[in-house]
Amino acid sequence: MKKDQNRMIWGSILILAGVLFFLQEFQILGSAFEYLWVILMAAGSGAFLWIYFTKRDQWWAVIPGLTLLGLTLVGLENLIQVLPASNWSGAVFLGCIGLAFWLVYLRRQEQWWAIIPGGVLVTLALVAGLDFLSDWSDVIFFLGLGLTFFLVALLPSKTHDTRWAFIPAGILTVLGLLLFAPLQSALNYVWPVALIGLGIYVLLRNWK
Repeated sequence: MKKDQNRMIWGSILILAGVLFFLQEFQILGSAFEYLWVILMAAGSGAFLWIYFTKRDQWWAVIPGLTLLGLTLVGLENLIQVLPASNWSGAVFLGCIGLAFWLVYLRRQEQWWAIIPGGVLVTLALVAGLDFLSDWSDVIFFLGLGLTFFLVALLPSKTHDTRWAFIPAGILTVLGLLLFAPLQSALNYVWPVALIGLGIYVLLRNWK
């Protein structure tokens, strides 16, 4: 039965390849190879995602599944160019991989490590997708990483001590806030006031 299924799959791929090259000859389509690669990536994505959703112990399959899905969407955009003025392809690709790691964690909470690549990739997807906010990209990046490590510290079950993640979470969040432009302008006034206050405190202690 399995051999028959494999023959049907390969036979269908060969027929599809022949049709694509036939359409290319009549200039109905562009490069047949480009369309064929997109179709093969979509088929691979579907196969891995089928494994993930039908076999609960095969959690790893979602990573190549969504990675291939992201490549498929990027390939389709390059062929069809639905949004030629947009730079969303990189955001979609990174977002798909990030979503894969979040699905790994949601399937098996003991795989808490998946929160880190999941959060980092989703943050990078936001930075890439929100290119019109390029002046804020550093703020988004550091705050996204800070939120990721806060989730690492809070989400895993009691059997996993991940409180160490509060340290990088706090540092990254502070860095993100320090890069926040309005806060930077406020700090220009805060630092002198703090120094004056510290100097007065030292003088008062010495006087006493």
